[in-house]
Amino acid sequence: MSRQWKSSFCSQDPQIDEDHQALFKLLDRLATHRRESDIEDLNGLLDQLLEHTFSHFFREEAAMRVQGYPKLARHAEQHEVMRKALIESLRTVTKGQLALPTFIQHLKDSFIYHFETDDMTFVTWQKAQQTPAKGNDLPIQAGRHPRPGPVPTYSLGPGC
Repeated sequence: MSRQWKSSFCSQDPQIDEDHQALFKLLDRLATHRRESDIEDLNGLLDQLLEHTFSHFFREEAAMRVQGYPKLARHAEQHEVMRKALIESLRTVTKGQLALPTFIQHLKDSFIYHFETDDMTFVTWQKAQQTPAKGNDLPIQAGRHPRPGPVPTYSLGPGC
């Protein structure tokens, strides 16, 4: 399994994609942090990781709520499991029971798994909501737009 950002992680929500990419950049910054003596810098990066992760989960769940995602409760439960695991893993790192590189790699693997499973289930659901059911398409008549309302546009965000 690749441990780098790849376009297959992209969703249909530019904010979510931006969050995911920022998370990878933050983990890369942590992975390249080599100055063990600069504990303030390291603590600052870990604080950013916590803040970014928790804020991202909140934004993602809010987007799902607005769209009426039927599996929101399960997705939110997965986020809670990940929050608790992140905090517990950080505790083991601070106690010296888990090496920082191992922690970072495990965290990347966990996020990638979440992107490829739970997040992609949501993306698939989103796409299905935007695709008209077969047999419901009306022929275009002169002077009529085939569907009422504005024509949707989609942006996949930077790198997507």
